Amino acid sequence: MLIFIIGYMGSGKTVLGRKLAGMLKYRFLDMDEMIEVSSGYSIVHYFEKFGETSFRLIERELLMNHLAETDCVIATGGGTPCYEDNMALMNSHGITVFIDTGSDTILERLSGKIQQRPLLKHIPKEKLREFIREHMNSRRVFYDQAKFRISGKEPDMEELVKDLLKIEGLNSSF
Repeated sequence: MLIFIIGYMGSGKTVLGRKLAGMLKYRFLDMDEMIEVSSGYSIVHYFEKFGETSFRLIERELLMNHLAETDCVIATGGGTPCYEDNMALMNSHGITVFIDTGSDTILERLSGKIQQRPLLKHIPKEKLREFIREHMNSRRVFYDQAKFRISGKEPDMEELVKDLLKIEGLNSSF
């Protein structure tokens, strides 16, 4: 089975994805890391050099190339579900898990890391909270299509694994 971890930047997709993959004994892939390795650019530098449209095309290509994976957890980019029919593709090829993290928690986690976030680096500090809240809300229509939702700063991983294991076809010795 293929499991996609979705959510806003700073929501904890990579951390949760690694933990979940470890618990299920699945392979773990992080889309941002794959883009950095394949392009030779950090996400910020890729955005600066080629723009967001090019970045979204690479995300889509990566997504399409991994739809046949089995026993794999993929942490997507925060915008991956919001472009083209990516969310529908993920839902039809696997299980989507939305990490629903509040905007205050996101802001707290991203403090000091704003320059590493291409969509935030040009937002004035005094407008950051408002931008994050509005941007998250604009993406919620996509995130809300996920098959599972987990909330809170520290999700209950064992409960999530138990819920996922109820789905026919999910293999694990957990």
